[in-house]
Amino acid sequence: MLLYWYNVVRILLLRYVKKRLDVNKPLIKEFRVKTFDCDALRVMAAYKYFLYMDYARWEQFIRTDLYSVVLSRKLAPSLGSQKIIYRKPIKRGTKVSMHVEIAGWDNRWFYHVHTFMQQDEVKAIGVTRGLFWRKDKQNTLEEIVQSAGFSTTKKDPPEWVLQLFENDGQILSSMVPARLVPETEMLPD
Repeated sequence: MLLYWYNVVRILLLRYVKKRLDVNKPLIKEFRVKTFDCDALRVMAAYKYFLYMDYARWEQFIRTDLYSVVLSRKLAPSLGSQKIIYRKPIKRGTKVSMHVEIAGWDNRWFYHVHTFMQQDEVKAIGVTRGLFWRKDKQNTLEEIVQSAGFSTTKKDPPEWVLQLFENDGQILSSMVPARLVPETEMLPD
């Protein structure tokens, strides 16, 4: 956990040194797969994809005007869900480029697509959705997007992205034990 926060603080401090990013363009991060990024089979471990995705989203967020807008409104970014599709393993010691793009948004969610590439070949695609909270209330994105310098206030995510998250609510509600759901909300058998 200390390493995670070290990297987040480092990204935050580099905001003042590195060039600002355009929110309308994808962020491309290049890295080399380290030994401790790998499992026993010498390929990048599944959890590391999510960690690299998280760092890249932080960097994209902090190095754009989105950071200032969210901070001035006292909002808190929150990850709602993430999915990944693995195509081919990434071996230890090899270079990888990850393309992070804001795929779109609706009134509630921001959608990011993270594409892991190696020599013009897609190795994995990770998709996340997140939102901004203030005092336990969600905020609509139109005003935030407009203030942050996006080229348009409306950008619908691709249909395939929306389909990935289509059943999340049903899955969550089916996993909640019946004793936690008030009787008025319970469905008849």
